[in-house]
Amino acid sequence: DVLDRQQVAAQLAASNLNAVLVAPQFAVDAADSSAGRFWQHGAFRKFVEEAAHKLALQYHDKRVEGAFKPSKVVLVAYSGGYLPASWSLAVGQIGSRLHGVILLDALYGQIDKFASWIERARGAAFFFSTYTESTREQNEALQSELADATLRYATQPPKLLRPGTVAFVDSGLDWTHHNDFVTQ
Repeated sequence: DVLDRQQVAAQLAASNLNAVLVAPQFAVDAADSSAGRFWQHGAFRKFVEEAAHKLALQYHDKRVEGAFKPSKVVLVAYSGGYLPASWSLAVGQIGSRLHGVILLDALYGQIDKFASWIERARGAAFFFSTYTESTREQNEALQSELADATLRYATQPPKLLRPGTVAFVDSGLDWTHHNDFVTQ
């Protein structure tokens, strides 16, 4: 789905960003949004470390692994990806390598885990959530929780996603566009 329908790799290549896309394969055509093993302590850290090792193997140069090991990580979740994302934030043990979180119509639940991470990462990482009608209620609930904790957030797209940025952006799309959210 990430490669064929959403064309995420092609979009990343077209952006000319100096970045690597690593997308775990969870259950295919499943009715749930299983977190796989990401609910286990340290699983996200292990996943990122394994990705660095596999990337080094593709380059046939062990020195490449040393370049990937300290690199910053941006966690991006679309739709049901909220569940592994939330657990990765809660128990993933990746620490300061996590530079930010981007939710693409993906805040269907686990609001407490996202709120806790935003509070812990205050100033050290960014959080950006853009949504359709399908996740509006949950985005508003997280905004309310942050307001109660006196944490500031924006409701307009930021010019840059910098550490400390917390932003929620209504995409203006309704539920019928959810499946095309990443490509549109």
